[in-house]
Amino acid sequence: MDINEIKKELSRLSKPQLKKLLINLDHVTFPFTINMSFLKYGTHPITIPKEVYDFLMIHDIVVNRNLQILFPDGSTAVGYIYHGKAGYGEYYQIKVKQSSTETGIGVSQFKQGDRIKVEILKSKDREQIKLSKLK
Repeated sequence: MDINEIKKELSRLSKPQLKKLLINLDHVTFPFTINMSFLKYGTHPITIPKEVYDFLMIHDIVVNRNLQILFPDGSTAVGYIYHGKAGYGEYYQIKVKQSSTETGIGVSQFKQGDRIKVEILKSKDREQIKLSKLK
């Protein structure tokens, strides 16, 4: 089932059904294509699709709070989820605050056009973002 089929199925659920489904999820994933904004800006923004907003709200994932970002090579960075408003409405982005590349190369392993899987993980005591390369 691809993301468009999943979106279609989710749109059929009532708000209480959707909340019940999302509260039982411990993570959510979405694809992202590395673009010039990601490569050019120091915070390496990844725009979060609207379909993920309910997951963020139901799990009380707070914007601007430090969380760990894991890269495919095992390196980590400190990042946060940013919330903003533009002419088209509100949006959320994952941003890298500070890269700690003692064990790997972090952001520099990506090039324009790379397809990655972004996974937002939520457990009782931890929030984390994992980036993996898509084949």
